Amino acid sequence: MKKIYSLLAAALVTGFCSVPALAGQSYISGDVGSSWMNDTKDGAYKYGMNSGVHALGAIGMRENCYRFEGELGYQRNDVDKSYELYGPFNYNGKIEVWSVLANAYYDIYTGGGVKPYLTAGVGAARVQFEDLRYAGYPRGTGWSEHNSAFAYQVGAGVAIPISNGVKLDARYRYFSTAEFTLNDGYQSRLSSSSVLLGLRFGL
Repeated sequence: MKKIYSLLAAALVTGFCSVPALAGQSYISGDVGSSWMNDTKDGAYKYGMNSGVHALGAIGMRENCYRFEGELGYQRNDVDKSYELYGPFNYNGKIEVWSVLANAYYDIYTGGGVKPYLTAGVGAARVQFEDLRYAGYPRGTGWSEHNSAFAYQVGAGVAIPISNGVKLDARYRYFSTAEFTLNDGYQSRLSSSSVLLGLRFGL
């Protein structure tokens, strides 16, 4: 993540935007891909996660080499293990995250149609622990709770034009929440890495 921050700072300082874009051009975009959520702590325990799905939808505005957008995101990962004092146990359930972020992008103009970019954003996330339980217990017998927390993302990607006003978008994203308090009084936080592919449509 530190490397991404360094790249973003370097791009902003050096100013790659040598070819002006159309000012005030709006767009909508959608992305979907795989996410890998880091182990999630619950006091002295932590949950091991399977890979999951991550989907994004956004509407934004481009001003020269900068873009600004509002984004709605959804992420789901299934719980696989519970790491406890006496060892790991098979565990079931899921963790869902709904997020609303304000994002900024810096498009790096290379002189061709393909444009790499850097991005960062902040906002809020609604974290939902759903039916967490030991493997073998029937559905609906686990514990669930909902929490809200500050959230942010950083990432990098590339946009490839495929027709007039339509771009193919491929990106990597690191997403994280701030710490929040669970019902048992312990602190927790979520973080994940995602690889996403989508389309961007000029309006």
